[in-house]
Amino acid sequence: MSTGFIGSNLRLARLFHDLSLTDLGDRVSVSKQFLSRIETGAEVASTQLQESLAQELGVLPDFFHYVDTNPIVDEQCHFRRQLTTKVALRQVARARGEMLKRLIGVLDEHVELPSYRVKEADAETTEAIERAAEAFRALFGLGMGPLSSVTRIAENAGAVVMRVRGLAPEIDAVSFATKRPLIALNADGRSACRERFGIAHELGHFSLHIGVLTGDRLTEAQANRFASALLLPRSAFATECRMALRGTRLNWTGLSELKMRWGVSKAALIFRARQLGLFTEDQARAGYVGLNRHGEAQRETEDHLIPREDPEVIVESLKVMREHFGVPEAAVAREMRVRPQIMQSLLGYSTGDQPANVVQLTPQRSAA
Repeated sequence: MSTGFIGSNLRLARLFHDLSLTDLGDRVSVSKQFLSRIETGAEVASTQLQESLAQELGVLPDFFHYVDTNPIVDEQCHFRRQLTTKVALRQVARARGEMLKRLIGVLDEHVELPSYRVKEADAETTEAIERAAEAFRALFGLGMGPLSSVTRIAENAGAVVMRVRGLAPEIDAVSFATKRPLIALNADGRSACRERFGIAHELGHFSLHIGVLTGDRLTEAQANRFASALLLPRSAFATECRMALRGTRLNWTGLSELKMRWGVSKAALIFRARQLGLFTEDQARAGYVGLNRHGEAQRETEDHLIPREDPEVIVESLKVMREHFGVPEAAVAREMRVRPQIMQSLLGYSTGDQPANVVQLTPQRSAA
């Protein structure tokens, strides 16, 4: 749906590029006050200014006139560590998510993506959260052993996972509980273990916090509990966790072996063992002290041995569009009302240089 100039679309494009009003005003030769009034609808942008703004922001002029009937609202945004993430950084992340949502909206029109199957669950007690994670595993036939690819599981559940550039270092991941739920991972070099836990954490929000404003200590703890239970189910982990102890002391070799088997950081293994009463408070504290002493608080020794999981749905969808419908990425960008560089910035690679993927997607209808 198109209408007159919509100031919030200008704000979206500006925040996508992490530009202040002053930054953008300098580029198009108007004051930040005037731009602010345009964004709030108090002033009207001339046709010439609209053209300049579109060129500077990498969008098409009609981008500013498009009515999004389902904009992302606060209750749909789940930021890890939201309490300590500055508002400005969250705004940029939301803008990136909004653009990703619009890309998925275009792809959903032409390609049959996996149906969404994450069930809503109760978060009232830790036992309820444990059972919710076990029910998730049962729903997708995952058994109680290590998960080979948390990314593929999330995408098979109907979410879309994507590494997104331009997120602040403070943000590991952010998810959006939209019609087609999105999980945006920080593309800036997180370890595979950290990404896997982040995806499981966001699945926890999708399951436990529908319509709930998250980011406080309670909801973050609940999502962390779900992630721990999903990645390390209590029955199987309790049996194997014995190898992480030698008498009453931690067995670091055993912890390393558990990490390689389960694809979960040693810090998360220690946390889960304490959570289930398998480690005492003193043993867990000794574990965290040991990690700090050996410089493993942020990056652990084995991190490079665990391969990162590549999200597949978006890249494979673009491939289907190109090969089945003859629709290049530039045409997809036009449907988004943006220029190709926006997609390249969002996805983090040249649209002519996509990696190979294996997710099976079904062409829905011709894009002609």
